[in-house]
Amino acid sequence: MAKITGDIALTAIDRGATGDSVSGVAAFTTEDSARWKVVMDRVQTKDIPFNPRFGGVIMGLFYHGASGVHTPLVPTIQSSLALWAYAHLYKNDQLVTDDAMVHIMLLSRTRRTSDWALDCWDCSGRPIEELQLQVTAPANTPTFPARGGFLFVNWEKTGGKAETLRAR
Repeated sequence: MAKITGDIALTAIDRGATGDSVSGVAAFTTEDSARWKVVMDRVQTKDIPFNPRFGGVIMGLFYHGASGVHTPLVPTIQSSLALWAYAHLYKNDQLVTDDAMVHIMLLSRTRRTSDWALDCWDCSGRPIEELQLQVTAPANTPTFPARGGFLFVNWEKTGGKAETLRAR
């Protein structure tokens, strides 16, 4: 892991199993001085085995670890927002793909602030203040021109909050 600089601003609307929406931009500079921009404009709605998408956006989810939802191979968390989106991904102002796969969670703290190592196995009772952005290439396409072939950004302490918005 390396410290980077960046911002994220997004709007995610949870309308239940259908009709969710996402729009937002994340922009950050990685340790190699590459400037990345992730422009989210569509939700992922198709579930994959053991990884439901909940219509694309879900608010207030207890998952991972011992929850029985998603993978048990990472800590149990409480998330005030989880979303799955498609995005236009740019590196140094050049389009990389129009179909980057994005997963964002505003979740209970899972990592130590000293070295970012996982700090708990059941993290669901901790304060919700960590925001994770994961960006991967679409299936059957080359990985991204980044270390490891994907992007994982972890804002250790965010002032953001999720508010439940439901259609009437």
